[in-house]
Amino acid sequence: MSLDHSHDHDAAAALRRDPDVKRELRQHLKTDNFTNFRHIGFAYFIALLTTGGAIAFFEFRADWGLSLWWGIPVFLIVLVLNGGTQHQFAGAGHEAVHHTLFKNRKLNELASDFLCMFPIMTSTYQFRLYHLAHHQFVNDPERDPDFSLLSESGHMLEFPTEKKNFIKMMLRQLLVADLIRYLITRIKFNTVGTHSQSPYKMSDGKSSATASRIGVAVFLFLIASLIICQKFAVPALLMVGINVAGWVIAAVVLAFLPEGCYERARIKPVFHPKFLFIAQTAFYTALLSTLGYIQMTTSLMALRYFSLFWYIPMATTFPFFMILRQVIQHGNADRGWLTNTRVFRMDWLVRYTVFPFGMDYHLPHHMYATIPHYRLKPFHEFLMTKPDYRENCQIVDNYIVPDGVAAQRNPTVVEVLGPEYASVEQKEIHIDDTVLDDWEVEEKDMILKAGRPLRVEPSTSDETADEPPTSGSEAA
Repeated sequence: MSLDHSHDHDAAAALRRDPDVKRELRQHLKTDNFTNFRHIGFAYFIALLTTGGAIAFFEFRADWGLSLWWGIPVFLIVLVLNGGTQHQFAGAGHEAVHHTLFKNRKLNELASDFLCMFPIMTSTYQFRLYHLAHHQFVNDPERDPDFSLLSESGHMLEFPTEKKNFIKMMLRQLLVADLIRYLITRIKFNTVGTHSQSPYKMSDGKSSATASRIGVAVFLFLIASLIICQKFAVPALLMVGINVAGWVIAAVVLAFLPEGCYERARIKPVFHPKFLFIAQTAFYTALLSTLGYIQMTTSLMALRYFSLFWYIPMATTFPFFMILRQVIQHGNADRGWLTNTRVFRMDWLVRYTVFPFGMDYHLPHHMYATIPHYRLKPFHEFLMTKPDYRENCQIVDNYIVPDGVAAQRNPTVVEVLGPEYASVEQKEIHIDDTVLDDWEVEEKDMILKAGRPLRVEPSTSDETADEPPTSGSEAA
């Protein structure tokens, strides 16, 4: 059945005016400085258990009398769980982008960077420049960076699409080359958030990638230092000293670089970019130096294991899980407030690896982006008591295998991407300007004017003037 969304405007307006929704929203916007430490801690527990178990297997396999062939399923488990954990880290960073990881702004940024984003080689601020544009201009082919990223990496499908096309695209990822291309493209977008189509580029065009290049040079220097020091049997402490000295030089250079040598964007960072790059290079220096020291002073091949069990998942399963999520969350959807994405009901392993930190409840997240992830499910359940939401919310069960008989079940992923669920009429175009409310923004008027079609249902219309605050920090 093709979907006629001509009534979406009225449904959205009714929900925005509903006093019960406003009252419930106030409760669900609350966040704190404690809850997400438990969620991040669980992800670290899984990563340490997975990696530690795999290291123990390869170190003691012979003593246990096990064949090397047992290493294949062990490594596959590592690929799935550590790739999923990396996606969990990205999910925590996604919360920080919206200032819902922690109530305290500086804690929100520092915990996200050091615990989650630096380990997957990006930063919260750089991801924010990418992701807020996705929220503000969701499903706009000219301004939503998801469109640009998927198109540039070769993962954009033409919607509606047949089941076989989606499955063929997923199977193509097994060749790995597509995964590498996606990862490189995503790093490009998230490392230089002011990409060519970004609505957050400064109008004067004065932005430089010099600092980013220095950061890459520090990482390459650390790799070279570790290789050379091991080859020539340099004492471990001297190797650490060389790495720290290299970082100090880079930190001094970064500290004294002119402002024009840093990427500039209309959204101001919580911390100065100089601090961001110095902190990021310090993290990699500490991590690689510690691994190198362990490898040079013990019999444990720490660097080799870390590369196998962390960086290989980062180049394979991590991007695969992101593709599995990113393509389907908005694919074949329109630009309405209630119809630009969906709610996904999956089993626990898929939720951990593909839909971290509440990304399965994507519709309520896009409706109110500053609801913490752990409150999205109860808020969705409350909204399902409202006919205007219930009649427009598309719930998806499983990827391929249906859950129940055809007349009584929700569509699968491969079905919802097909022609039966394509919109045939759309009167509402939702642009979410509220995602900028929690941040200091330069040239904001120019951003607000961008992407306005002839008919728009903005998120800041008169009918929502008395809504509760959109920021979790304000509501708490």
